[in-house]
Amino acid sequence: MEDVIIIGAGIFGLSIARKLQKTGRDVQVFEASHVGAGASATPLGVLSPHAPDNWNEKKEAQFQALRSLPAHLDALEQETGLSAGYRRCGRLLPLTTENQRAIWTRRIKDARENWQGEASLEIVEPPADWLSPDMARFGAVRCGLSARINARAYLNALAASVGGERIHTGKTLERLEPQTAIFTDGSKVTAKDIIVASGTDAFRHLPDGANGEPAGRGEKGQAALFRLAQSDSENRPIVFFDGTYVVPRGDNIVALGATSERHFEDAHTTDALLDAKIDKARALCPALEGAEEIERWAALRPRAADRRLLVTPHPTLEGITIATGGFKTGLAMAHMLEV
Repeated sequence: MEDVIIIGAGIFGLSIARKLQKTGRDVQVFEASHVGAGASATPLGVLSPHAPDNWNEKKEAQFQALRSLPAHLDALEQETGLSAGYRRCGRLLPLTTENQRAIWTRRIKDARENWQGEASLEIVEPPADWLSPDMARFGAVRCGLSARINARAYLNALAASVGGERIHTGKTLERLEPQTAIFTDGSKVTAKDIIVASGTDAFRHLPDGANGEPAGRGEKGQAALFRLAQSDSENRPIVFFDGTYVVPRGDNIVALGATSERHFEDAHTTDALLDAKIDKARALCPALEGAEEIERWAALRPRAADRRLLVTPHPTLEGITIATGGFKTGLAMAHMLEV
């Protein structure tokens, strides 16, 4: 019998594996495809807080995650020699009405109190070559707590920390029994603890809720990478407006996205919805003029029924824990998970 096995080599699975290894547990990771095969390998890598008003437990937990992430990443880089491409670059939110400006002006006071001096929130006149003046007629909010991360580089660093010899690919989970994982190739692995962190697929191993609603579902996201013709993207802030992100990645690379689709025909192909998102991004950011498209990406993001992280013992199977539901906050929160 193994000590701990983890199903899924995404951000949740690898983060939990590394944390448990640090406590002395013997961990093996089983992955259907490859490290970061699902939503964890998003090109966007946006790390941003909730609005600082109407503070609650959920917002506090996310704030503490964003606050502690740099130290976590520093330790990971020191250990592996691999960078996760993290930068607290800030985020611009264009203001299109006087009312929006008034709302965010009030929120500045909330940020001073609830962000505890960690970062600032302010209204600025954004650079016209990065955020179109037509989209920011009343200025822009600059959120100093927002950051970017290269999700794929982060996953590679976590995998290096866990150890490649402990990550077994080509192992697709078929079903669970108490303290047992049964794979589609017919193999069976028993362990003291099994943690299912396989993203959207993890939901099928939980019973429906009392109202008959599934524990969660996949929500499709599409995004793209572009190479700018000319611009110093390294020192630029993220731009966000009406569900559209422009994310600087350094080396004149920017990520654009993302869609949020409950209904779709194919989870892994891109289509006209991404084209529309790209058009919106171009209207936001003048620097995208003449930019070269270098990648399109689509994946299912795991969204729990209550939109929270779902980290819970299985209600009927001994020794099984489900860890999923990261949706839009997984990259920021994964290092804080406790199982």
